[in-house]
Amino acid sequence: MKEAHENGAPVMRTMFYEFPEDAACWDKEDQYMFGPDLLVAPILEAKVSERKVYLPSGERWRDTNNGVVYEGGQTVTVAAPLDVIPVFCRESKNWM
Repeated sequence: MKEAHENGAPVMRTMFYEFPEDAACWDKEDQYMFGPDLLVAPILEAKVSERKVYLPSGERWRDTNNGVVYEGGQTVTVAAPLDVIPVFCRESKNWM
């Protein structure tokens, strides 16, 4: 929020806003960044219990739901039961 206040950066950001050098981020329309450090991958279809999430390269990403850490630059399939929204944080921020 501080960044949004100080320079007008959006809080909810397209993937390419935060990772313009990662070509795969330019094609992602179903996941977004919440600020510079949280990647959110909402469930957009009914009766879905898992989904694929692209994790930008050059970072390590921690799944906030189970603590598993992934290397960026890959697509992972994660569980997404009805009561869970897949959210990942940059490992360098160590939110957990």
